[in-house]
Amino acid sequence: MTMFATSRRRQEMSTWEGHLRAIVRCVAIWTRKPPKLGAPAYPDKQHGTVAANDIVGSTLGDCTKVTGLSAQTPLKNYSMSSIVSDKNVQCGSEEGKPLTVSFKFFTVASLQQCTNSFSDENFLRETRFGKIYLAERPECKYAVLKLRDTATKMAADEFLENVRTVAELRHPNIEELVGCCVEHGQRLLVYKHFSEHTLDDMIHRGSSHAADPGNKFLWEARIAVALEAAKALEYLHDGGGGQEGHVAVVHGHFRPEHVLVDGEARVRVSGCGLAPFAQPSASGATTDWHDDTLSYVSPPEEAATTEAATGRDVYCFGVVMLQLLTGRRPYDNVRPRGERLLVPWAGARLHDLSALRRMADPRLRGTPVPVRSLSRFADIISRCVQEAEFRPAMAELVQDLMGATEEARMADYCGELSPVPAEYQLV
Repeated sequence: MTMFATSRRRQEMSTWEGHLRAIVRCVAIWTRKPPKLGAPAYPDKQHGTVAANDIVGSTLGDCTKVTGLSAQTPLKNYSMSSIVSDKNVQCGSEEGKPLTVSFKFFTVASLQQCTNSFSDENFLRETRFGKIYLAERPECKYAVLKLRDTATKMAADEFLENVRTVAELRHPNIEELVGCCVEHGQRLLVYKHFSEHTLDDMIHRGSSHAADPGNKFLWEARIAVALEAAKALEYLHDGGGGQEGHVAVVHGHFRPEHVLVDGEARVRVSGCGLAPFAQPSASGATTDWHDDTLSYVSPPEEAATTEAATGRDVYCFGVVMLQLLTGRRPYDNVRPRGERLLVPWAGARLHDLSALRRMADPRLRGTPVPVRSLSRFADIISRCVQEAEFRPAMAELVQDLMGATEEARMADYCGELSPVPAEYQLV
């Protein structure tokens, strides 16, 4: 009996040793020295130049294709069980079925080549989620987001679940995710390039823009930008268009720098679904790379519920609308003490038409601004920045902004704006 037990134990040990040797061979490939993101990208000597759309991944039974060793695999919808480009990836499934994804996987080497090794020349801008670089290919352009430490410390399977949520967001006013990179512990997101201009540039930096050649940023254009951004937030809060089984998606960090505006005045909101990647502070609140974080937080902060979180998005939207109206930053320590915080200073003037005209962006002075549209715009702002329990839903704000847009157009059509009546002029 003892001899039989010993023999069986030896057979089991032999089987386990065989499995371990197979795993070690895979890990040896997984853990080969990764290229540094700041170093020049060289083509694979064995397989030649790596294209921008090279996929990373294989099955556990085919370790020879891991981490880009097979550079010619076409980009398709891949299952979560096939992603082993990072040794932290858990090859999971739901009820034995592969988890299909609607995004692509890029190698580090291919992204290095497209971004000139993430050079300063390819740097576009920095947001609270990380730095963004332009990736250029003959057939298209990408915007590559190098996420901050919070994402790089996240387990690959958790990261990919978040990426899948972002990839499922499909709306004309939301930046389109193409894919990601999880190779060698990296956490990068690849978006379809839309524009190098942001609303922050147009309001605060006075950048010249094809959609605003005179750098005037006229009133009707401001309402249009606000309306398109509101549609994006409405879609998020509605759980991706109200699809069955989808829950509300909270932006969490809506800012002018997250509103992209192209040369035809079209708008797309960036950073959608990236709240899990925001850098947490020691206090538990999210920190911003700007100094005006508290300017986007309503006092006191609400409870951590989905309804409260969407309410915070509404508050942030109101702060952005205030910037569209006044041309001021939410916090400006150069101004007199009573005017440094935009919301308290402007909030008391939103229902006073004379005060509205005085605090409007100086670039609007002498341009057509219909009084009804201005008044409605101010009323929307007031409702956005009031106490949380009284804030409207984004769907309601979209309807109100559509009304403000129509009023501006009708006023122009009826000749109200040319010439501008003296009592309506901004002084």
